[in-house]
Amino acid sequence: MNYKEAVKLIEKLVEKKCYYVDFVPFTFPDRNYAELDDYLETHYKETYAKKIIFIAFSLMYYYDCHVYLDEEMSESFSNFKKKDLRNIGLDILDAFIHKLVVENRSGLNIIITHADNTYSLMRIEDGYQTLFFNINGECLNIIKQLVDHQGLFLKKSNISR
Repeated sequence: MNYKEAVKLIEKLVEKKCYYVDFVPFTFPDRNYAELDDYLETHYKETYAKKIIFIAFSLMYYYDCHVYLDEEMSESFSNFKKKDLRNIGLDILDAFIHKLVVENRSGLNIIITHADNTYSLMRIEDGYQTLFFNINGECLNIIKQLVDHQGLFLKKSNISR
């Protein structure tokens, strides 16, 4: 899949049903939880990044995937602009994902190809924002198991993009 095809597909997939990864099983009430947010930013982000990397790598080895950086990340890493990063090596991908999460940068797209030639998307946007689009059936179950295994929670989003 070339870059132009990937961008068109990503644009379609982000319009589909969305799930997100969260670190708690509930939604915080509309109270100010800035103190908790500051604490997590300082003490938990490294751990969270490792968990997201585990989930991403597991999916990449279970499914046929294509991996592309967003424009923002491509500007910082011009050598990788508009290139499928699936086979550049786990250490380099680990560094990209770590940078996204820890430095609140955007974004990395992992396009998952299913046996029936349909697609799902794992999108790591920044910080604690990891999203899945167009997941159902076996793919939904596998992602849920991976997220659960990492002590995280997969939640259905009520927000349309």
